[in-house]
Amino acid sequence: MCSAALKALFLHFKDHHFILFGSFVACELFKDCDNVSIHLDNKKKRFLNYILFAKKYKFLYAFSFRSAYSAKILLFLLKAKHKFIFDKNKHKNEHQVLKYIKFIEESLDINIKNKELFLPFKKQNSNKKLLGISAGAKYGEAKRWDPINFANSALAFKDSHEILLFGSKEEKELLSIIENELVKGGAICKNLCGQTSIKELCEFISSLDLFLCNDSGAMHIAAFYKINTVAIFGPTNFKQSSPWLNENAKILHLDLDCMPCMKRVCPLKHNACMTELKAESAIKALKDLV
Repeated sequence: MCSAALKALFLHFKDHHFILFGSFVACELFKDCDNVSIHLDNKKKRFLNYILFAKKYKFLYAFSFRSAYSAKILLFLLKAKHKFIFDKNKHKNEHQVLKYIKFIEESLDINIKNKELFLPFKKQNSNKKLLGISAGAKYGEAKRWDPINFANSALAFKDSHEILLFGSKEEKELLSIIENELVKGGAICKNLCGQTSIKELCEFISSLDLFLCNDSGAMHIAAFYKINTVAIFGPTNFKQSSPWLNENAKILHLDLDCMPCMKRVCPLKHNACMTELKAESAIKALKDLV
């Protein structure tokens, strides 16, 4: 969701070189951009990595899109003439994309006109009708819809669409449940769990006719390509992390008093915001998009 703000930085400092420091996934998304190199965040040896990174480079500007204590430590260690760190308490009711945009606008006293998401990978087309499923969600188990619901939703399209399953290696068991249900139901499906690079994942998602997912990074990739998307929301705030500027997206959620709790695990032990949301709702939403 920081991609629009990041693109603005690339344009504002177009004659400068950028070093992106972060997770493997975040860096892979943007490593092919012009004048960009990457430095991966090693979580197991994080503090040592911070020291080595800080010693290796000297910066004119340093921006942190994270506001955690560890991000403050890294920014403190860096040799940079100008340092800016994102404040998650500012613009609290805005969408996360706008929060990041305003962070850069206020840091540099500029006006960012283009507020579209950004990825450096071109949209791919397919001669098949493809329905994609991303059933994982790195934030936590509370915002993962039941895999059987994903399978039952996709089976409603088995006669018209080939089904692609996306996920990380850690989500192999989750995706296997869906794959088994789809095969039993007679669907044509391809399980790509842990088999794609980040670039390939983006290209596959860009070729979809329909996409069914949780609130996840894959959902935001689909938003960039304006893919017909049905996004399942439970404990997270859909007003702040919905598919940004994707007029082809529908959000499915309940309206329980406990929502959004923003917890990784349901504090009430029932996870009703997800378990009470049934496949029939997703099927109808997907058919509406078709």
